[in-house]
Amino acid sequence: MASTEASSQGLQQVLCFALAGEAYALPILKVREIQAQATITRIPKAPPYMPGVINLRGAIVPILELRHRFSLGDAPEDTRPVIVIVEVQGRTLGIRVDSVSDVLDLDPNAIRPAPELGTQSALGREFIAGLASLPGATGAESMLILLDLDRLLSDGELMALESATV
Repeated sequence: MASTEASSQGLQQVLCFALAGEAYALPILKVREIQAQATITRIPKAPPYMPGVINLRGAIVPILELRHRFSLGDAPEDTRPVIVIVEVQGRTLGIRVDSVSDVLDLDPNAIRPAPELGTQSALGREFIAGLASLPGATGAESMLILLDLDRLLSDGELMALESATV
């Protein structure tokens, strides 16, 4: 019912998550499920941003470590990462994030294009679909970074992930 109301008003539903103290979001239509506890099996010679694979009800799903992908460093010891299972260009992929917070309805008019970040930025602009300001609990606004999953990995990287799971 909520998605019907959101689409009828032109709102975009997003799943919000935290990564290195910042708020990120993915389009909810790309999200299949959330795995709070999954055992990751390491794959020898896998790309450094891929810590391994999980067995998701018989399907082998590669996991992408967003902290490593975005050069954000290791998570603190007390972090309990969560795996968000998504569909990217017809492939099922798990992305490991620090935590998942909620689902929001965003007005597309409130989403701003990403600014130029220069060539030294760890998070290139190509990954960012837009930025949105959200009212914070203390009255101050916070920034939400909307990721473009289809641009998160190159075609070559997607092929490498796929071959690592065969």
